[in-house]
Parts: sequence; C-alpha cells; structure tokens
Amino acid sequence: MPEEAVVAFGNMPNDMDMLQLSTWGVAVENAHHAVLAAADEVTASNDDDGVALVMERLLAE
Repeated sequence: MPEEAVVAFGNMPNDMDMLQLSTWGVAVENAHHAVLAAADEVTASNDDDGVALVMERLLAE
C-alpha cells in the first residue's frame, strides 16, 4: 500500500463516511451489516484484535 494511503477502521453506521473517503476501509467482523458491505476488507472482530491484525500486516509490507 502506498505511504499516502489512508486506512480507516469502523464498525457502526456513523463510520461509513470515513470508510468511504479513505483509501482502504476495514470493518471488524462484528460490525453493522451496512459497514461490512461498504468496507474494502473485513478483519477479525474487535474482541479478537482485528485492527491489530491488519496493522501488523500493513506495517510488515
């Protein structure tokens, strides 16, 4: 992913604009159905460290 990329994480409908305006929108597995549909990627739930899993992967690239 280019260093100019903006990654956003969300789980509720109030996160929709942020996910859509970002370069890469990530929803956690237990997110609202609309957020899951709008995201570029779905990660593990917030209880299972989904955000950390994506961040670790991106920082390793």
